[in-house]
Amino acid sequence: MNNKKKLETYELLFKYFGPGESETTLADVATALGCTSRHARTLLQQMSALEWLVWQPEPGRGKRSLLVCNQEPINACYQLMEDALEAGKHESVFKLAGFNDRHVSSELKKYLISSTQYDSQAIRIPFHREIKTLHPHYAFDRTERHLILHVFQRLTEDDFGEIKPSLAHHWESDEEGTNWTFYLQSGVQYQDQTPMKVEDIVLSLQVLINNPYWRSLYEHIESIDVLSPESIRISLSRPDWHLAALLGRSEASIMPSQYGRLIINPEAPVGSGSFMIDIASSRLFRLKRNNNYSGKCALIENIELWIHPDWAKDKLCSEGSFFLDQPEQTYITTCNDVGYFYMMIKKPQLRDRIVSKAIIDVLQEKRLILGEIHYPITFSYDDNNECRYYAQLLDQALANHQHVTSTCVSFGEQQKEADISLGGIRIEGCSLTSLLAFFYTYSLWSQILSQPLYQKLLVLLHQAQATQDKQQAEGVLRSILTWLSDDRILTMIRQESFKLTAPLKIQGIRVNNVGWCDFSKLWVKSH
Repeated sequence: MNNKKKLETYELLFKYFGPGESETTLADVATALGCTSRHARTLLQQMSALEWLVWQPEPGRGKRSLLVCNQEPINACYQLMEDALEAGKHESVFKLAGFNDRHVSSELKKYLISSTQYDSQAIRIPFHREIKTLHPHYAFDRTERHLILHVFQRLTEDDFGEIKPSLAHHWESDEEGTNWTFYLQSGVQYQDQTPMKVEDIVLSLQVLINNPYWRSLYEHIESIDVLSPESIRISLSRPDWHLAALLGRSEASIMPSQYGRLIINPEAPVGSGSFMIDIASSRLFRLKRNNNYSGKCALIENIELWIHPDWAKDKLCSEGSFFLDQPEQTYITTCNDVGYFYMMIKKPQLRDRIVSKAIIDVLQEKRLILGEIHYPITFSYDDNNECRYYAQLLDQALANHQHVTSTCVSFGEQQKEADISLGGIRIEGCSLTSLLAFFYTYSLWSQILSQPLYQKLLVLLHQAQATQDKQQAEGVLRSILTWLSDDRILTMIRQESFKLTAPLKIQGIRVNNVGWCDFSKLWVKSH
C-alpha cells in the first residue's frame, strides 16, 4: 500500500475512533475500514510501524483491545512529506498533500506554514510558476533575475543604491571617465570548487556586449584587457561615470568559461554567489548555502520555492509572500519604488490630445467607453496580472470596435506592429542604470520617433552617462520621461510598489527594488 493510501486509511480510522485511547475489537476496526479482519490486522501493523498509532491486541476472538491514535492525520501527512522531500521524491510530496481529495494548493500552503515551526535552517516560499532559465543573458522575469543575483557574482553589487565591491574590491577611472581599472579578489571559487579566472570575467562581459538584447546598453565598451591575474581595464568609446553601477546588474554576472566559451548548465547553472542550486524541478526550486562564498556567507541553509500553478490567479507582480493564511503571525514590508507601468502609443493618430486622454482615463478606470475610432487598433501587453487587467479595460472600452487585435508578450519582447504597448519599467537596484536599461534596450525608438527626436534621445542618454553627479544624471533621464509624456508617446499609468508578507519568525527582510529581498540575510528566530 502506498503512503497516500495509508494516510487515507489512517484518517478513516481516526475519524471512527477519535484521538487518544479506545477499547475496541479487531472486528470493529475491520468494519470501520471496510475490509476483512485479516487485512485490518495488516493495516494496523503498518500504521503502528509508522508510529501513527499503538495497537495492543488481546488474545482471543471478540476480546477488546487497546487502540491509541497518536497524532492527527494531517501531522502524519506532514511527516511523510518531509520524508519524501528528503528522499528527493518531490512529486510524491504534492500527491500526499491531496490525500482524501484535499485541495493540493491549499494544503501545501498550510504545510509551508507548519514547517517553519520546526525547521530553522529552511525558509519555504509558495510560488506560482516554474522557474525559467537562470542564464544571466536570457533571463528577463523579475524572480529569475533576483535568483541570478544570489547564484552568480558580478564585479560590483548594488545595496539599496550604494554600489559596493563584489568580485572587484576596488575600481578607478581616468579623468574623462572612459578608462576604468577594476582590481579583483583573489582565490574566488565557483560552487563546484573550480577556481575563477580573470579570463572568465573578460569572456562573460564580451559575450554580454555581443548579446542582441543587451548590446545597445553595453555597446560603448570598446575593449576589456587583462592587466594581471587580479586586474582588468575596460575602455569606453564615450564617458560613463556610472559603469561600476551598470556592471552590478543581473545580466553582467560572471560565468565559468572553458576553451573560449561560457559553460552553463541550463538546469543548474554554476556560479560563485552566496547560494547554489540544489534542486530545480517543476515542483520545487531549492537554493543551498554556498559555504565557499568569497563574501559573507548566508545565514540560512536553504531557501525553497514551492511551486503550484493555482497560486497564480491571486499573485500580483507587486507582492510576494513567505507563507500565507496566517495574518495574526505575519508582518508586511514594502518598497515603493520598484518601477512603473506604462502605455506606449506608437500610432500617431492615437496621440491626439483628446484620444490619448480618453485611453488614459480607461486605464485609470475613469471611463470604460472610448469614442468612435475609425481605424484598426492593435495593442500588446506584458504577461503579468497588472498588464492583463489593463488589457481587459481596453478590450471593454473597444468592445464595439470591429478591428481590435491584442497580443500578450513576455517581458522584453517588443511588438513592432502594436499601436499601443502596455508594459513596465523595472527599477532593479540602481534607478539610474535601470532607466538607462529601459531606454537603451527598447529597440523601437527609431520607428516611433522622427530622426531628429531619435538623435535627441541618444544625446540625452549619453549626457546622463557623462554626468558624474548621480542625482543630476538621473534628472536628465527623468526629463526624457517628461518629454515623451508631454508628446503623449509614453505615459506612466502608475508607480509600482512591492510588498512581502512574512511570519514573525523570519528575520532580516528588507524589500529591495528588485522586488524581493536579500536571501542571504534571512534567518529564522527560535521560540
